[in-house]
Amino acid sequence: MKSITAIIDWYGPYTLEEARDASKFDYGDGLYMVIGKQAYQRTSHLQYVGIASNLHIRLKNGHHKLDEVVKERSVWLGEVASPRTPGKKIKVTDTLLDLAEWAHAYFLQLPLCDKKTKRPPDRPVVIYNRWWQTDYQTPYAKRPHRDWPDLMDSAGADCKAKVVWFGGRQLVKSVWDFCS
Repeated sequence: MKSITAIIDWYGPYTLEEARDASKFDYGDGLYMVIGKQAYQRTSHLQYVGIASNLHIRLKNGHHKLDEVVKERSVWLGEVASPRTPGKKIKVTDTLLDLAEWAHAYFLQLPLCDKKTKRPPDRPVVIYNRWWQTDYQTPYAKRPHRDWPDLMDSAGADCKAKVVWFGGRQLVKSVWDFCS
């Protein structure tokens, strides 16, 4: 099966309120990543990635996972910049958006994502992350968090290794055997 490539433009960091306001007019469907500390943590970590067909509605107080990030919480909003998958939609959620969320959740093993961390994406996927400031024009010189890779590459459910690139250096973060 051919690999799907997704380029994700991430904008931030925002507070939850700022993210809600920005998403009201500037975003439709997209991703959101939450960084911060849970009650027992001493350092800030990537905590959760989610998708929504309407980010403004999804980013509300009382969100089932966002409220678990209690300190230093910042939100990044992501847009798929690459062309979407052509053809008839099989699922309600866009395939590229779903794969981007799944790849982030699984390969980064985000602690508050409980469903999409159990198995790798069912299709080969390459994710390029690009980070922009909230003015939508100024790029960040480096990634916003040490654990957030520039590139994630997977050969799908039958792959032997996940390769993660950080700032031009190739690192094999973990090796798994997915073959039955």
